[in-house]
Amino acid sequence: MTRGRSLALLAVLLFALAAVSREAAAQPSYWLALNFRLTFYGNGTVLVEELIHPFTPEGKSLLEDREVESDLRNSTADLLRYVLLMFSDRPETILYRVGPVLDKRYGESVYCDITGTGSMSRFLGAYTLTVYVYLNRSTFVEDLGGGVYRVSIRDSFTSMDPRSWIDVIAFSFREGAALLEVEWAPEYARGPVERGEGALLWMNTNELEAPDFYIFTVKLPGFKYAGIPPEVEAFIMSARLEGSKATVVVVNRGVSSGYVIVWLKGEQVDQARRVFLNPKDRVEVTFSDVPPGNHTVVLISGTSAIDRKLLSTAADELRAEFPSPEEWWRLIVLAAALGLVAVLAVLLFRARSRASPTHTPEASLSSDYSAPSGPSVRAPQGARFSFGGGELE
Repeated sequence: MTRGRSLALLAVLLFALAAVSREAAAQPSYWLALNFRLTFYGNGTVLVEELIHPFTPEGKSLLEDREVESDLRNSTADLLRYVLLMFSDRPETILYRVGPVLDKRYGESVYCDITGTGSMSRFLGAYTLTVYVYLNRSTFVEDLGGGVYRVSIRDSFTSMDPRSWIDVIAFSFREGAALLEVEWAPEYARGPVERGEGALLWMNTNELEAPDFYIFTVKLPGFKYAGIPPEVEAFIMSARLEGSKATVVVVNRGVSSGYVIVWLKGEQVDQARRVFLNPKDRVEVTFSDVPPGNHTVVLISGTSAIDRKLLSTAADELRAEFPSPEEWWRLIVLAAALGLVAVLAVLLFRARSRASPTHTPEASLSSDYSAPSGPSVRAPQGARFSFGGGELE
């Protein structure tokens, strides 16, 4: 295939090379070749064009078959779902706008490996479903800052059936969208067979070659990622490691149901579990083969991390109950400082008491009171008498 051939004609997705079974006698029997073109724009929208060409198991085109066309128009909900699953685990949250629905275009070409031998056959003409997808609600977008984002496009057919994959798919970047870097997952999958200015083309002849995710680092100057709000109000009640088994308890304290992702990450560990929580649910999630080390559990709902907790061991909990030697020293120093402050306060109080004027008994008596007469009393040498808060020599 020449590099000069238009990418617009080569954006191809084979619908798993599987026959679309029609058990009802009234429905026609045919196969589908599905082709996708994805064009990124600087404002964070992606134009997805899904090109469809029906054909018989023998490879004969059914583009002009009215019965097949009617059946296709009744299946547009499924065709739309294939698009939305490329952008999110929760297609119902994706913001999108549907353009022309199954517009018949005779100038298009659709490619399909009819024989399953890695050789593409070309069909002329296509029914086209056009969808504008807004990336601000995609679960596969990561904000890297400065208007740069990492956007992943999933093979929606692999996500539904691991035995299926995208045979050919093309991407382009226009009107402010600038491609900075391209990756794919898994790493052993095949990379693009053609690269152009702002354009990439993949051709995958088997399941091992086909990436599960096409990952782009792209600058989108007119885009601001919003993310998906949390589905539930949940928190991590406990996270404990016993041997090589980690146990995490998650509680939904809210009034709504939904999914959360419990993500265990740390030294030589990166595992995640997706669980569904009803209101007031308390769910225990376990991870096996967890090595010792410093690990963190992150609770994710929507595209937000709503809670996190360090994974503790029995030794950690014991240390939490009994202060460490360093903590003991801090407590001793604090106690000594408080004792010194108390002693200084007492000495200051006593000094102020000595400096205050003394009062005679007469000073505290009313004017009409007369002290009884009698012999005077002299204090012995060195004796002290306490009176009225002061001390008399």
